[in-house]
Amino acid sequence: MTTAIAERRPEPKAFRCLVLNSNFMPLSTWPLSVVPSQEAVSAVWRDRANVVETWGDAFYRSPSTKIPVPRVIALRNYVHIETTPKFCRRSIFLRDRFCCQYCGRQFAAEDLTFDHVVPRANGGHTVWDNILTCCVPCNADKRDHPADYSGRKGSRHRPMKVPRCPTTFELLRAGLDFLAPDLRDDFGSWLYWNAEIQP
Repeated sequence: MTTAIAERRPEPKAFRCLVLNSNFMPLSTWPLSVVPSQEAVSAVWRDRANVVETWGDAFYRSPSTKIPVPRVIALRNYVHIETTPKFCRRSIFLRDRFCCQYCGRQFAAEDLTFDHVVPRANGGHTVWDNILTCCVPCNADKRDHPADYSGRKGSRHRPMKVPRCPTTFELLRAGLDFLAPDLRDDFGSWLYWNAEIQP
């Protein structure tokens, strides 16, 4: 197949394509599983995916073919998604919904860090059940003190919750809440906003 050239040129965002698993669930939500439409055309051409929806009257052309620009594709073969997510900064922030677990305020990712509930100085490890999202001021205030689970309200070091390992499906649900408005406008009808995502 020769390189396709767009017959018309809408805004660049119009050439994005949502990739769904074969069960019509997104592969990820934060970031959303979106690829350039050229990659989607390649996947369809190689029989790896089916076109579910196109961008209306936008087309790619080769000398012998006219191809509608895909807006949503679904993979032909199911991609297994691990039920236990990767332990990383992004997953921790998403689990805690970008909220400091000490002061309760929501922050941008660059204004957050993570806190060891049991400080490393006291033998705490960097694992799911010992890490909470924390803003920089609260982290500086807590320093190397252990979290206060005494139940006393007003304690500056009392976490809002006990940390734990989330499931991948909990993170998929959480990711939907943080989609950019343009992604929500373009693909929201395919993300089942009111439906429960089940493993």
